[in-house]
Amino acid sequence: MKLKGPPRDDVNVDMGPMIDLVFLLLIFFMVASVVTELEKVEVEIPSSTHAKVPEDTKNRMMLSIDANNQVYIGTKEVTIEQLQEQVDEQLTANPELRILIRADRRVEYKTCKDIMKACGKVGATDLIYATFEE
Repeated sequence: MKLKGPPRDDVNVDMGPMIDLVFLLLIFFMVASVVTELEKVEVEIPSSTHAKVPEDTKNRMMLSIDANNQVYIGTKEVTIEQLQEQVDEQLTANPELRILIRADRRVEYKTCKDIMKACGKVGATDLIYATFEE
């Protein structure tokens, strides 16, 4: 059975559902970006008058050192030996590996020196420390 009606020139598309969908996607991406920012070890980053904030900190291997001199890759706790192995593996996969070190202001210099030595032994030379500009 075919129903045939008169042709209509005033057909409108309802934009309400499309606008709802756009707002839902916007909210999703806002929440997702906040969740990825929360996956960091809590450290009190030092500030400096001569600090230079790098233009691009993305695509860097992130190392964190908390106030107790404990080292983390991302959020995983590691020893200096494990750190050296991980950096070596990452360097093999990506020869242009860059490393961002987030050290707490109360970290002993010896721990920072050990991390720099471990990275240097396997050939990772592009290291930066996170600081805030004053």
